[in-house]
Amino acid sequence: MEYTGNKPPPVTAPPAPYMQQNFEEEYQPPPVAMPQPPFVQQRQAAQAITIPLSIEGIGYIARSASIVTTFLATVIMGTAKQTIGSKYYYRVTAKFSSFSALKYFLAANVIVLFYSIVSLLVSILMKPKSSILNLLITIADIVALSMLLTGSGAACAISTQLENIDDLLSTDICSYYGRFCSQIKASIAMSMLAAAIYVALLILSLVTAYKRS
Repeated sequence: MEYTGNKPPPVTAPPAPYMQQNFEEEYQPPPVAMPQPPFVQQRQAAQAITIPLSIEGIGYIARSASIVTTFLATVIMGTAKQTIGSKYYYRVTAKFSSFSALKYFLAANVIVLFYSIVSLLVSILMKPKSSILNLLITIADIVALSMLLTGSGAACAISTQLENIDDLLSTDICSYYGRFCSQIKASIAMSMLAAAIYVALLILSLVTAYKRS
């Protein structure tokens, strides 16, 4: 006898446990980002706008500072002049051109000033610099440092002589020409500061060569 009733619904087997685990791992909801405290946001913003100062950037700053210091030394020494006495009696003028050592000092600072400008432009425009160019700049820096040191030494000798007691005047010359002596000292100080900057540049060159080796 044929069965004409409704067929029972198909029975579906439950998914295996490993299939449920893979489904849960695949469809995990995205994590919700928690808001950060204000001080953390400010710190991240400050770090984002901070520009790291490289060795090359320090070199640019140092060469710019050498331009300023040698320029000041040149201007101060070039204007070192003082006249004492009355126009109705006698007038004696003290100026840097009366001393050969001070003229050499001025010439050395002028040469280093122009070299500092040229070396700064070369360092900025010619990037990356070749090893030969770096070597030439380092040698030129040594020459510039030598000129600054010898010029400052010669000027210091004149300054010391002016401060010593003169046999004819029975006193030191700087007692009469105070402004003139002060200008010499200020110019020497600027030149020595430029020499210290060039020492720092040579140290930076050694550090750069060590990192490239």
